[in-house]
Amino acid sequence: MNFYTAQDQARQRSRLLLLLFVLLNIALVCLINLLFAWYLWVNDDPLLLADRVFLDYLSWERILVVAMAIALLLMFAAWLKWLDVKQGGGAVAEQLGGEQVLPLTTDIAERRLINVVEEMAIAAGVPVPPVYVMRREAGINAFAAGLGLTDAAICVTRGTLDSLSRDQLQGVIAHEFSHILNGDMRLNMRLLVMLHGMVFFAELGRVFASSRTSWWADSTKSRSSSRGYLVLLGVGLMVVGWCGVMAGNMIKAAISRQREFLADASAVQFTRNPEGIAGALKVIGGSRVQGHLEHPECQEAGHLFFSAVMPSWLWSTHPPLDVRIRKVDPRWDGQYLQPQPSLTSTEQDVDKTIKANRPQPQVIEGFLGALVGAELMDYAAPETVADAAENNLYQLARDPYDARVVLLGLLMDGDSGVRQQQFSLIEIEDAALSTRLSGYLDQFKALSRSEYLSLIELTLPALKAQSASQYKAFKRLLLQVVQADQQIDLFEWVLYQLVSRYCDAHFGAHRQRDNRHKKIDTIADEYAMVISMLAYHGETDDEVTLKAFHRGAGVAGLYTLQPVPQADCTREAFASAVSVLAMATPFLRQRMLKGMVQVVRHDGQVVPVERELMAAIAAVMESPLIGLDD
Repeated sequence: MNFYTAQDQARQRSRLLLLLFVLLNIALVCLINLLFAWYLWVNDDPLLLADRVFLDYLSWERILVVAMAIALLLMFAAWLKWLDVKQGGGAVAEQLGGEQVLPLTTDIAERRLINVVEEMAIAAGVPVPPVYVMRREAGINAFAAGLGLTDAAICVTRGTLDSLSRDQLQGVIAHEFSHILNGDMRLNMRLLVMLHGMVFFAELGRVFASSRTSWWADSTKSRSSSRGYLVLLGVGLMVVGWCGVMAGNMIKAAISRQREFLADASAVQFTRNPEGIAGALKVIGGSRVQGHLEHPECQEAGHLFFSAVMPSWLWSTHPPLDVRIRKVDPRWDGQYLQPQPSLTSTEQDVDKTIKANRPQPQVIEGFLGALVGAELMDYAAPETVADAAENNLYQLARDPYDARVVLLGLLMDGDSGVRQQQFSLIEIEDAALSTRLSGYLDQFKALSRSEYLSLIELTLPALKAQSASQYKAFKRLLLQVVQADQQIDLFEWVLYQLVSRYCDAHFGAHRQRDNRHKKIDTIADEYAMVISMLAYHGETDDEVTLKAFHRGAGVAGLYTLQPVPQADCTREAFASAVSVLAMATPFLRQRMLKGMVQVVRHDGQVVPVERELMAAIAAVMESPLIGLDD
């Protein structure tokens, strides 16, 4: 699955959506103009204006005024919805009734969910997103929300946790990760914002038709007569608004149905297990409540979900269950499955790693075989569950407070003088944090470098569970600790970039992407800097280093490119070059990332520093390290 191709398709559909939205608004303007003209016509005194006909009330001036008023109202309604959406996927999940699940939850079903999400994220080479559960919903459903990798969140219903096996849950989560990676999630957010205005007009009509508003009356007419016309005007606006809602739902259906097939296929590719996603769909079909939800706002956001949130046919945003099942399981016998009320004893044995709060390495390895480039983010797991339980750092990484201990511990300098200065900075900010960190210092010293990246990624959901003020204070402290020795090395840059890129958006600090570079020739020098740095860090032999560089340059189509001298490959120059490459178009970023992957793979192994650099580059570019095979 080439997710960059899928993202391009999503952008094309966004342009189609904008065109359909404009056409729908034009139709709305025409209908509302007719309604207002009718209202003015019937509300005028026939004795004073006996010669006036209906068409006299359709002047171009009035049409223009009404059109401008409608446009302003639609933009206002969309802006209000955008204020909700831009807060990130977690805010959207909470608006729909989701409650965040802490990684150290004691609920075994929720802990299994956390493990499944972590397995998928680590294998896919993306940050672990925050996880939410709609605890009051018995229907079997899930969704991913957010505007990109940096603010994505995954939410499932309680019915999903109580009804699906681990394999089936993996299929559902893989489906949602596909929406995150192929651009559907951002498209779905735009659909939610653009079509919110239709609901707004329907509600406006309801207000006009209410008895409280209808007390207004024209002075030349009787109050009861005018009120009656205003009620009819309100009813007309309601009809027009709900017609717009239905038309909007059909637009959502036309855009969303094929994306669901794509996400189902991606889930099979991720898990290498068609029975996972197919089994989940069969359980939904066999459930009494299926995927139906009770929250009042879920209907408007129905296109976000894994399955249909309410029965419908004409404007359903999801293909029929039987069609989806046969796409992934052509031999299906037509029989649905009954939901499983709880975890079976076998599943509890399989989930024994939950006790150590660790994803299962064997599951991750299975995912890695299906995801090109994902081994760059391989998971350095202890050999046994007992080892994991003894390694407290992995449990600390999941706690909102102790996640700070983990990140600061990874930054502790080898020089005792600098380390003492770092502890002084931490003590000034939080004495208890300094004391707690000192107690784990020996574990950090014994930690393998190959585990650094995994620990950083596991801290990200916990950091997002902090308040905005706590995160701001911690990030300020983090930067002070990084700069304690008056310089920033590559690992410190990697850690700070991962935290900033994947957490800032959650707290409202969004970055505007500027895809200004459309030709690789314009950024060839910056690309040479980046792949030179990767080649120098992965190879020790000059000849092998040069071959690795030229391999990466050739993949990007820059056959005459020459490496940057090692003395010029500074951290500052590298960071600046990555920022420039991040402003390229998605397909150009795909080519460059593919070239970088080839550089680090040239010698047949990927060392920890190469994995860390690739993770940070992907974070700055806001691009996944999978789907680079085509």
